[in-house]
Amino acid sequence: MNYEAKLIGREKLPGDVAIFRFEKPEGFRFIAGQWCTVSVPTLGFEDDKGLRRPLSIASSPSEKELLFVMKLGSSAMKQTMAEMMPGTTVSLGQAMGTMVLPEETGTPLVFLAGGIGITPFRSMCRWAADTRTGHTITLFYSSKTPEETPFLEELGRIPEQHDKVSVIATMTRAPEDPKIWNGLRGRLSTDIIKTHCPVWERAVYYLAGPPAMADTMKEMLNALGVPADRIKVELFAGA
Repeated sequence: MNYEAKLIGREKLPGDVAIFRFEKPEGFRFIAGQWCTVSVPTLGFEDDKGLRRPLSIASSPSEKELLFVMKLGSSAMKQTMAEMMPGTTVSLGQAMGTMVLPEETGTPLVFLAGGIGITPFRSMCRWAADTRTGHTITLFYSSKTPEETPFLEELGRIPEQHDKVSVIATMTRAPEDPKIWNGLRGRLSTDIIKTHCPVWERAVYYLAGPPAMADTMKEMLNALGVPADRIKVELFAGA
């Protein structure tokens, strides 16, 4: 079953990153962390990949709007998304995906996000905080600069609302000015995980991001001795 959703607005960030806000169609249901296919109208851009892509839902089921994040580029899909005006209608497929919060809450969860791979984790962290699910979550978020990092400030406030959610962000290209960024710098590492997640040895790990980033994170977790059955991966290969 498909659903029609109207574009409310679009926020462009540095680094060609954009956040899209849509009205949530009546009857559209999803679990925090899932994705759906998005089909956009023809606005004059065409290529062999077409105008339909699977996109992770960045919003929580507790919110009234649907949020999607995309790194803009030259594909017909991305150009169309960049040019759509508020009020434009897109078609959404049924929500899918198994990288969601488990029913049991006793096992700690560690989320490893790179770039726009934050989308399912923003959904799950927002849902956990809004509904007090009881999950213990540590989110590690790696990006280039604060300006091009979606939801950075909002995610930083979530631990104030729900003490079972921790958020640790690190920047790889942030200016040295502490007024711009006074947090961690460099890529995610085993030392960062051990330092900021005391329960890392018992955790289940969720990874989301570009394939190269996900491969690097899996290698890091292998070095930590994390068993493969405690690693869940969702790839973002671009659109």
